[in-house]
Amino acid sequence: MTSEANESLATGSSSGCPAPVGVTVKTTIERGDAYLSPEIYNVEITLLEVVRGKKARERINSQDVSDQPPQTGFDYVLALVRFGYYQRGRRQGSEAYRLTEGQFAAVSADGKQEYELPSISQQPQPSLIGRLFNPGESHEGWILLQVPDEEKEPRLVFKRKHTEGMYGIWGYVWFQLY
Repeated sequence: MTSEANESLATGSSSGCPAPVGVTVKTTIERGDAYLSPEIYNVEITLLEVVRGKKARERINSQDVSDQPPQTGFDYVLALVRFGYYQRGRRQGSEAYRLTEGQFAAVSADGKQEYELPSISQQPQPSLIGRLFNPGESHEGWILLQVPDEEKEPRLVFKRKHTEGMYGIWGYVWFQLY
């Protein structure tokens, strides 16, 4: 893909046009089940900070998140993310939304390789994973990931897929994880 083609893409819409640290990406997700019309909610995601390597290990060790090093040939990466979940339009949707493990993932710069999540007992605090969002709420929290040592420009993706029913918007939201 040429740089001219990348310029026409919306920030955060692909691995070739990831949102930089500090830039908020606004998107939508659908909620519902097979028997009701889906409700659409607005989501705002900002990658606030990225910590990698030795500094990440120091923070992980200070919180007793893991006493294990990352996989051989990998670095730990801590991502501080602000996630906001909002009603859309005049509908008074009231369905809560829980971020689950695996909805945020580290991937290669070309977007073709998703890296395995590290095996840990808990996420660093404050954690974003497992947090329940009611419409109108925004929270910040850490996510622990791992990437190969040689991966210089990894990406962070948010998987918008809807896991509770048949409706969903399936595209990823992309961020620079460096």
